Amino acid sequence: MQKCMQSLSKERVAAVLCTHCHKHFNVSKVENQRNKGLNAQIQCPLCEAWLGRNPILTRLKIMGFYIGASALGGYYWLPDYKNIAIPVLILSIITLLVSHLMDHLKVIEAPIKPEVNNDEHLRKYR
Repeated sequence: MQKCMQSLSKERVAAVLCTHCHKHFNVSKVENQRNKGLNAQIQCPLCEAWLGRNPILTRLKIMGFYIGASALGGYYWLPDYKNIAIPVLILSIITLLVSHLMDHLKVIEAPIKPEVNNDEHLRKYR
């Protein structure tokens, strides 16, 4: 039973899709990371592009969640503020969902491609 659970946990390694090379890689294969917090960036082990999220959208997502949770708590425990809590709750959930849909990994710094001199190849076909 324990071996079965270990094999299931090994199969469910988080995979990330690189937005530069469009290939999947495991999070455990990431070796390079720079910055911390909301500005954290990782380097794709396949194409060496630096990937990160937009910190403004991440802040909006966090803000929408906490304002929505506090508005829901205010709606539940303070029924006198129901007229204020409902529109605040709706707007915060809209902010949370829209910022969540827009917040994807993006290429911060693309890898440098070496220049290839193909003059001989072009001369062959002239």
